Amino acid sequence: MPTFLETVHVLDGELLHLDYHQKRINDVFQNFYPTSPILNIYDYLAHVEIPQQGSFRARLVYSTQWEFHEFIAYQEKNIKRLAIVNTGDYEYQYKYADRSHLLKKVAEHPEADDIIFSKQGKLQDSSIANLAFKKGDKWFTPKEPLHWGTTRRRLIDEKILEEIDIWETELSDYSHICLINVFRPLSDHHALLLPDAIV
Repeated sequence: MPTFLETVHVLDGELLHLDYHQKRINDVFQNFYPTSPILNIYDYLAHVEIPQQGSFRARLVYSTQWEFHEFIAYQEKNIKRLAIVNTGDYEYQYKYADRSHLLKKVAEHPEADDIIFSKQGKLQDSSIANLAFKKGDKWFTPKEPLHWGTTRRRLIDEKILEEIDIWETELSDYSHICLINVFRPLSDHHALLLPDAIV
């Protein structure tokens, strides 16, 4: 039985965007545990002591039941250089608790701070985030990402991100790349210049 992970941003005691985490949990149960009652992240966290000051990662591991949780003070990873790697037949559509393959791929590229997965020439995700690419004054995100990211989904719903195929061969069409997740906002300030960021 696979186990899954939700990483929630806790900022000064506030649990951010729980509705999108619940949507992903709903999808996991629909696809993996259709006969089990769906876990409710609101109910679970209502009985947990939440850190009230600072920025924390709330890691919640679950299968058909909640298995454990922990709060880790957030420290941003400094990412400036990205290496493109072949996705192959690896799939990470949902946020599995087992991230060993991702960590192994990152370790294979010491010349970079993180990697970008590319499947048949189409860019997908980094090991820690979904991706956004800027062209002119618009932001685009790969139509076929490696995994279902809550921040990506929210920005699409808010009409801030548009889904398209982003090909390795067309990277020169974009001026910036931004890694987006619950801790990494979409902005010019957090974006990296292209093609300089690719090693």
